[in-house]
Amino acid sequence: MDRIIKWHMPYCQAFKKKVNISHYGMYWLSFFKGILFILIILKLIGCQTTLKVISSMPKNDIVIPKYFFANKLTKKTCSLEGVHGHGSWGKAYWEMDLAITHVSKSKNPDLQGNNYDHLMELTKYDWNKDHELRSNSIYVNHEKHSNRLALLHGTIVYSIVNNKMEEHGPLIAEVMVAWARAGVMANTLTSKEISKLKDQGKVDRLCYGNGKGDGTKPCISHRPHEAQIYGATYMQQAYLMKDQFTKEQLEIIDEYIDTLYKKYVEPLAIKTMKLDKHTRGFIQLADGTIGVLSYLAWKDKPEQVAKWIQKGIAKADKVVYRDGYIHNNSFRGVRDVWYHSQGVNNLLGLYAIAELWGYKQFPKELKQRIDKTVDILNLGLTDVKTYRKRKDPSGMQNHTKDKSHSAYHVHQMAISLDWLIEKYTDKDHTIVANDGMWKSKKSVYFVDRNFGFEPKCIN
Repeated sequence: MDRIIKWHMPYCQAFKKKVNISHYGMYWLSFFKGILFILIILKLIGCQTTLKVISSMPKNDIVIPKYFFANKLTKKTCSLEGVHGHGSWGKAYWEMDLAITHVSKSKNPDLQGNNYDHLMELTKYDWNKDHELRSNSIYVNHEKHSNRLALLHGTIVYSIVNNKMEEHGPLIAEVMVAWARAGVMANTLTSKEISKLKDQGKVDRLCYGNGKGDGTKPCISHRPHEAQIYGATYMQQAYLMKDQFTKEQLEIIDEYIDTLYKKYVEPLAIKTMKLDKHTRGFIQLADGTIGVLSYLAWKDKPEQVAKWIQKGIAKADKVVYRDGYIHNNSFRGVRDVWYHSQGVNNLLGLYAIAELWGYKQFPKELKQRIDKTVDILNLGLTDVKTYRKRKDPSGMQNHTKDKSHSAYHVHQMAISLDWLIEKYTDKDHTIVANDGMWKSKKSVYFVDRNFGFEPKCIN
């Protein structure tokens, strides 16, 4: 040790003289040098620990399934039962033939029409005008386009499982090209355009009458959100049909998909997944994740999938509380249980798709919290008073307290939530399965529009 000190002292004296620093200054310099040395050591140890953690985690093996939500589509794995819904050409709740070639011969005027013409009518549709005329903060009347999206999906799945694609494929392709050429939904106001209108004072900044709980007021932000859902769902159907398009059709549809992605799907996914003080809730398309995955499937970019699943996971981690309540979803006035169920549905959808696509790093602790959201849903369905003892920590007012708009049931478009709970958790699925109001309302749907497909077909 003496040798080291004798060797080191001349260097210290020379440095002190060169920089003209006092003994006191040398003490402080030594102090900070010691801190820097410790930080470097800790950093090196931390990096090694992180590398050990990463190396111990299973590696992702991302493979985009052949049918996006399934590796096989057969009558056994995905037998869709068509039903006329709101916005259909036939009377709601009546059985519906999903063949694109189907033409009704019924004498009943409420059941006269055909699938092809009904789908083609969307080329004349203007969502901006429809939303302005018929929707408000509480009710988004989207059935004119969402019903046709469900039917389009139904015709494609029907053709695949019944080996009818050679006959039906060209007709389905005609419909999809017609929608693309007409630019269906592509004239919808974007989030940027709406921000400008808000800055100009032409529209409310917030829904529910600027956050005052007035559900009768318009919510213009629903417009690009619907275009996002439409765009993602269209992309999924295009992916299922990709081998059926001619080269010219492929170019038209690809350009249309790029437009929908750049204007609605990607911007809204980035916006909703942004983690800051404005982060809230977990809604359709697994909060936008499935929308981006739809685009990546169409473009055949599996290398970008894990990044977006991780973004969805980070958002879920931010909004799912430790006790199983969900930020914003769980606290929306008289429709709180309904919105909570939508959150549960999309959280389980995220987990299901991540697993199906080969993402193997889903955090166990987050999955445990997601499972708890099922417990909270069951509580809301059986004892809403106790459910509501948990107060909203955010204090947001994007809801109504008007009991005439209450919804004490599972979200009707989450048509297979009981199945998702049973398959992906160890929680009780029977409370959801026995929700009478849910069973009645969901019977008019055969596709979960939160995802764009029927979750029971996942395999």
